[in-house]
Amino acid sequence: MSIAILVAAVAIIGGVIIVASGRGGELARNRADLPSQDDLLTAADVADYRPPPALLGYQPAATEQALRIAARDIAERDEEIAWLRRRLAELQPERAPGSSQDELTPGSLPEPGSPPEPEPSPGSAAHAGGTAAGER
Repeated sequence: MSIAILVAAVAIIGGVIIVASGRGGELARNRADLPSQDDLLTAADVADYRPPPALLGYQPAATEQALRIAARDIAERDEEIAWLRRRLAELQPERAPGSSQDELTPGSLPEPGSPPEPEPSPGSAAHAGGTAAGER
């Protein structure tokens, strides 16, 4: 029995020496895939993205890659919005101050879902100040 324990101890110590010297192979590090441009297409994708966890926090490479993708998408959209606004300003007719054209302001727009106001008929202006006959 003591010989079996001695053989097992020698085998374990020999295995430790082989692994410690670098000839026993190595463990592969498990690295999560970095996010790609296709992973973060919409605001919901960005909100739902969870970087892969690391020992203390998140894996920095994956987190930085996700932030770079989001920043690039935001910059591209900002550029497009600025271009569209410039283009819209070029296409809109020039409005002189005090012109008879109605300007659209947020307060001048009807509430969504409200019925349109009826346009006054030519005959209704005469009765605007008084009451109609038979009303009292």
